[in-house]
Amino acid sequence: MNGGTTQAAGAPLRTRGIGLFIAALIITAAFSPHFMRLYSLSLDSELHSYIVLIPFLSAYFFYVRRKEIAARASSGIRAGLPVLCLAAAICAAALFAWDGRPNLLLAAMVFSSVVFLMGAFVLFFGARSARSAAFPLLFLLLMVPIPEKALDPAVYLLQKGSAEVAWGLLNISGAPVQRDGFFFRLPGLSVEVAKQCSGIRSSTVLIIAGVMAAEMFLRTWPGRAALMLAVIPIAVLKNGLRITALTLGGYYIDERVLYGSLHTRGGMLFFAMALILTGGVLWGIRSIEKRRQRRKAARPC
Repeated sequence: MNGGTTQAAGAPLRTRGIGLFIAALIITAAFSPHFMRLYSLSLDSELHSYIVLIPFLSAYFFYVRRKEIAARASSGIRAGLPVLCLAAAICAAALFAWDGRPNLLLAAMVFSSVVFLMGAFVLFFGARSARSAAFPLLFLLLMVPIPEKALDPAVYLLQKGSAEVAWGLLNISGAPVQRDGFFFRLPGLSVEVAKQCSGIRSSTVLIIAGVMAAEMFLRTWPGRAALMLAVIPIAVLKNGLRITALTLGGYYIDERVLYGSLHTRGGMLFFAMALILTGGVLWGIRSIEKRRQRRKAARPC
């Protein structure tokens, strides 16, 4: 009897899984021209190079939560159909409004495809399973390529913040530096904190790493929010340190330092420093969470 019950319970789950797999194939085929363009963009643009990793990372989080997702599976026709209709509406609106604007159209179509996949998941596994799979489903939205012009405000803020940090560090160093906006002027040397120095690419990767770490290691929403709020100043500090190191190296050692390996490949060193700082903040927040959990457990009922 127990074996028959297990098979009966497993068969609908396999059917749901097969149905979702077929739906994902159909979505992939329907949006394949846009996915091909997205793949080319990730290869050609350093800013969007992380996109190719997002489906694999999302799949990992699905795998981690597979038992919880499967245990809560149910019929989801009522909840799934409105999501699928929303995806269709986004797709139609994008084709109508942005047919002549390829960057916006690509972003909208990738967004629509992700919403289609969300709707298909809800359709086959139900709303309760979708809540358990909320993180890997929403994580897929990171596949949507943000047009570079839309990132201009974020680039400016990172550029401005990095320049402020570098200005403070250069003054602490005692270097004879003067500032003119985004230009640092030293005797015989002028350094510009250009848009390329904003570190938008590494900051984006650091934010994604922070999102993943918050999901994997933290248990409370205040803790997760605190980690994400800490990532931004860490990214700015990392950029400011790099600008300071390049400026001092160019002034005290050789101007070619500004164009050498420290500039072209040294970003990994400073990114590693940012990861270490983020890890320290994560450790601190996790320790606070554990202490609070122990206090709650020790309270008398």
